[in-house]
Amino acid sequence: MESTFKAGLKNAVLTLMAEKKEDLNSQLLALQEASNADTKSSMGDKYETGRESINQSRDLLEKQKVLLDRDEKMVIQTSVDPSATVCLGALVKVQLGWLWVATSIGKVMHEGQEVQVVSADSPLVIALKGKCAGDKVDFRGRAIEILQVV
Repeated sequence: MESTFKAGLKNAVLTLMAEKKEDLNSQLLALQEASNADTKSSMGDKYETGRESINQSRDLLEKQKVLLDRDEKMVIQTSVDPSATVCLGALVKVQLGWLWVATSIGKVMHEGQEVQVVSADSPLVIALKGKCAGDKVDFRGRAIEILQVV
């Protein structure tokens, strides 16, 4: 693993985020269309309940979009330079697999390699922070060894 892999991984994560944004925008558009199509009938309560449900769904999607925008900015600012210790931007191999410390996105496949993209605030990363290859930490009763840091 090298920094070119990290650069490609960063691009893959940004592409995934762009796809998620596109999906959120599609859902928001569908809600807007549903809201516009919802006309008031003689059954006012049913109309108000439907309208409120649409508004709650819209609010939830808007919050997800704000969080995704924040995470995207974090990834853009994350360095892909080599790292000797676990820190923001580090690609870390432990027994559990590869971790990229950037933002909490989850599993990403890149060049046939599964990488867990995690936040610097995640409990595991906090336990590993500042450590280097060969170091071991106790995490939730398990010994976690850092096999490699890129």
